[in-house]
Amino acid sequence: MRKLDEEWGLKVGEEARKNFSRWLEDGFIERYLSGEKILDIGFQGYLDEVHPITPNAIGIDLEYPGYDGRTLPFDERSQDAVFVSHCLEHIEDYRTVIADWFRVLRVGGYLIIAVPHQYLYERKLMLPSRFNLDHRRFYTPGSLMREIEEALDPMSYRVRMLTDNDRGFDYSIPPEEHAGGCYEILFVAEKIERPEYAPEVLRSPKIRNETAGTFVSLPRPSASSPVRAISGSKAPETIVVFKLDHLGDFILARPALERLRAAFPEAQLTLVCGAWNAGAARELGIFDEVVEFAIFERNAALNEVTSMADRLLSLRKLFAGRTFDLAIDLRIDEDTRDVLENVTARTRAGFGWPKDFDFLDISMPVQSPTVTGRAGVWIYDARRFYALAGTNDGLSITIEPGCYAENQTLIYGPYCKLEPADYEVTLHLADETGAMPPFRYDIVCDSGNLTLAYGDLADPGDGISFRLDNPVDDLEIRIFATGVETGRLVFRGCTINKEGVTLGPHQTEMMAMLVALVEQRMAYGPRIDTVA
Repeated sequence: MRKLDEEWGLKVGEEARKNFSRWLEDGFIERYLSGEKILDIGFQGYLDEVHPITPNAIGIDLEYPGYDGRTLPFDERSQDAVFVSHCLEHIEDYRTVIADWFRVLRVGGYLIIAVPHQYLYERKLMLPSRFNLDHRRFYTPGSLMREIEEALDPMSYRVRMLTDNDRGFDYSIPPEEHAGGCYEILFVAEKIERPEYAPEVLRSPKIRNETAGTFVSLPRPSASSPVRAISGSKAPETIVVFKLDHLGDFILARPALERLRAAFPEAQLTLVCGAWNAGAARELGIFDEVVEFAIFERNAALNEVTSMADRLLSLRKLFAGRTFDLAIDLRIDEDTRDVLENVTARTRAGFGWPKDFDFLDISMPVQSPTVTGRAGVWIYDARRFYALAGTNDGLSITIEPGCYAENQTLIYGPYCKLEPADYEVTLHLADETGAMPPFRYDIVCDSGNLTLAYGDLADPGDGISFRLDNPVDDLEIRIFATGVETGRLVFRGCTINKEGVTLGPHQTEMMAMLVALVEQRMAYGPRIDTVA
């Protein structure tokens, strides 16, 4: 490898340069980054004139020839190391991307990932990030490891490092101010040759140790109203399409946009996108008009945050006096759906459930493989719960002995929204000795009319497993007293873990499916369908 010294480290990415001299001294670079073929993914970050992590490394960003943000333009087993610093948290489809980083590694090569630590950098329980609105997820060592395990064949790698890096971290800085020092999780995996016996190991069935109780699938709701009829007397003459995403997401919509043009070749087709995607949009040659407009910034960390209400007001002014036959929002996430209400259109189409977006004339309820299928952890403290006995100071609910009756509901909450998935709930309830009291519980929704799980409380660390087949808006956990006397009890809330799954269509396919649905609905005469 060519000369590598501390002077080089002054020119690498912002986060990596904090560690560079120490990595030289303790042998980290010699051990993991001394190969001839190294990729540094997202190496520039938000800075200019940045070098890759070593002189031999190739810096990869969205401008690199042949790179689409998902698939690296390199052969399998061609690289000695892939280095990714503070990049993964910006990527929605983490399974696909992690798997591709791993694909290009040779056997014996290293995948090195650094992400900001939830309790060092973010220092809050839930999104959004205080300091970078483009962060899609918060990370602990456990949640990072879950994503790795979802993305990679467990028989193809071994973990060589998983550690908190708080070197020089200033614990006196309050959470609302940006952290100082290092505030990351560092992960290293080595690619190994897959053993011949791997298929036999992975063929073993998954065993679940369920908590005793009843698990009820939610029934499919009956139709309350017919599907809206869309007049097909003539093809739409004016169409506006919204693709309001961050830099790099536009390319995923290309197949859907090309299909839309093929379906309505005579229509005046207007695209609304961020200025950073406008050039690529014009190069496609399928739009009559490209309008530059931003709901999100190209770089969320470096731009002042404008309220959604102000952005929508700007949109209304931009299209004042214009009427479209058809308006489509192609973003999978629901955070831009309101743009459709702020333009004048005879027909509106987008992703989502009709009950959530009643202004959609053509709606496609879908489960996003990068959002719905994502593993997640939610922590609900005592503020999200109510107590019929005892006191609640926000941090915990304290219940003194003798202040409740048998079968009395003691604690209930948190009335949260959950998507269809497998879940495990851990209740943080214990008596003075640290033991779980001999109480009962149930988990319900639909104002208590549907029971998802019930049973006796076990040890504090034991989880309660249940499955949701449909989304719920009001998940309720209830804890009931029994006739057994207990000492002083303290309840500190609960943790809900969502199991990640790999769903079917990718977002590229789903956008094409929405366009196909629009084509069908707009091509035929009016009809009324009901859902059985």
